[in-house]
Amino acid sequence: MFTYKSRFLTRAEVWYEDEPGDTRGLDWLLYHRRSHPVPGMKSKVIWTYAIDLKQSDAQLLANLNKDTAYKIRRARERDKITCEPCDPCDAQVMSRFEQMYNIFAGLKGLAPLNRPRMESMATAGVLDLTVARDPQGNALVYHANYHDRRRATSMELPSLYRQMADSTERNLISRANRYLTWSDILRYQRAGLEVFDFGGWYQGTDPAMLTINDFKRGFGGQVVREYECEQILTFKGRVVLAVAAVLNRAKGVSPKGHPDRNPPQPITAPTDAGPSSISPAAKTAAVHESELAG
Repeated sequence: MFTYKSRFLTRAEVWYEDEPGDTRGLDWLLYHRRSHPVPGMKSKVIWTYAIDLKQSDAQLLANLNKDTAYKIRRARERDKITCEPCDPCDAQVMSRFEQMYNIFAGLKGLAPLNRPRMESMATAGVLDLTVARDPQGNALVYHANYHDRRRATSMELPSLYRQMADSTERNLISRANRYLTWSDILRYQRAGLEVFDFGGWYQGTDPAMLTINDFKRGFGGQVVREYECEQILTFKGRVVLAVAAVLNRAKGVSPKGHPDRNPPQPITAPTDAGPSSISPAAKTAAVHESELAG
């Protein structure tokens, strides 16, 4: 569990099958990617796409489709892209990531980076930050993933793709994203993690979103059904979240489609939201990936 403060509330997040520690002083507790709903709490179904990392390098490579394998190979051998982990506890590293993220967010109409949340994750040792660079050392795309000793989940994938008018540069960034994803997968597999989770799987009919599914399917894996749950712990939390929900509705922003993950939105769905439900986090991951899936 890690905690952080927003303008009005003290929040905490619990991921996977972990259990929270001391909840005193918290207003809002979120449970991410649970295999089952937490009894007595609001919960909703989410869908994601996951890769079994207990396979060998050769098996993982064999699972790549032809297009994905080609673009990874081209990024490595012809584009000379390099992929490297970053230290998320280094303030300068976080500032560089934040700068790219905020440019990207501004172009997409998203909220700026919630840096306190990211720094809290870094302090807790659960934030993995990686970057793909061109031969001149310029950052092309960052990946920010949540991880523990068993599993990693894609959260943020900012790039300057949208700024590039030239199709050659845009295609380069798209290949760099694939190569960085592959590099992350292999590094997690070699570190003994069991699962890599792409952060969402679209269940609807939007062609652009289905293209993102195709991007993920190119790495091999399977669709997984999980749950997000929440516990509002204080009266202040109930009031603030109720007001936020009203304001979002007034702006015409639905919790299902809201692309802002800074921080996650309150859960307003019933206990089982049905097979077409997609979390705000997963929706934002899809928004980020939509320009990198080509």
